[in-house]
Amino acid sequence: MPEPRVFIAKVIQKVIDLHRDVLDSSFRSLPIHDQLDRQAKRIVEAHAGGNAAVATHITCWHPTMRGWKPDRIMAAKITLADARATIAREYGFADWAEVEKKGSQPPNQEFEREVDDLLGGDIVALREALKSNPELICRKSDYGHAATLLHYLGSNGVETHRQVVPSNAVELASLLIESGADVNAVANMYGGSLILGLVGKSGHPFEAGVAEELMKVLKDAGAVASA
Repeated sequence: MPEPRVFIAKVIQKVIDLHRDVLDSSFRSLPIHDQLDRQAKRIVEAHAGGNAAVATHITCWHPTMRGWKPDRIMAAKITLADARATIAREYGFADWAEVEKKGSQPPNQEFEREVDDLLGGDIVALREALKSNPELICRKSDYGHAATLLHYLGSNGVETHRQVVPSNAVELASLLIESGADVNAVANMYGGSLILGLVGKSGHPFEAGVAEELMKVLKDAGAVASA
């Protein structure tokens, strides 16, 4: 069986490259507060150095600069407070104060490994993990968005560097559904989101060519687009 490909939009790849040495192997063992602070400091550093990859973070998540064009963002003054506010919202927290309040521990390591397996298209590893620990199917992320594994397949509203689409997304979704995933579980992104709505509003699954079939599998399992 050929290895599954992973579709990564150009803007997402730039974000991944921006944080590559920050999101190293020790990253997820850090308390959530420290993880997000690392990324916020990288955003400030990169903005000062003219790296326009930071514009993706800012235009999507900054509380007042949301929707700004990259040129405008790069010409603006970006402080550490701006970067912290941005990355807090990206991870589903209301603001930096909430990160400080709720982010004193690392996220669940087993769940994070399975998010990586899922987004890498490793259906064998995912199946074995679900067999060993069935509770993973209903577990929610310890980040503020509280996404389930199924939500991550929407490539929308979760951490920007994880908004990627494995070519076998439909098979992965089918496995999660067969394993008992709640197709109408609500996550905290955008004030409350369901997986079908996330897929339908994300350009990434459409560009990857899997959106229509993925939505059909979800609908066949009873998924609705909004609560």
